[in-house]
Amino acid sequence: MKKLICILLLSGVCLTTSVNLAMADPTKSEISQKHMSRVNLNTASLEQLVSLPGLGKKKAAAIIEYRAKHGKFKSVNDLVNVKGVGKKMLQKLKNQIETN
Repeated sequence: MKKLICILLLSGVCLTTSVNLAMADPTKSEISQKHMSRVNLNTASLEQLVSLPGLGKKKAAAIIEYRAKHGKFKSVNDLVNVKGVGKKMLQKLKNQIETN
């Protein structure tokens, strides 16, 4: 009987912990915070560009290099002119970037 009570209590604790962890998922809040603030392609630093999903240091550096050679991006669609950035990546980033 004592074993059964202990098992039930432990099960309840585990269940409660699992529910609390699922409700306080930090990745969901991080994602929503990223969506709230857009990265400006014309002023962003390497670190800011790297924070975007799918952009590593190499592509971020290519964006900065393109910006230095060709001037400001007039539209987010101009991003596809950067080597290594295609239409698929542009669609993935479109809601997180701006040029104003």
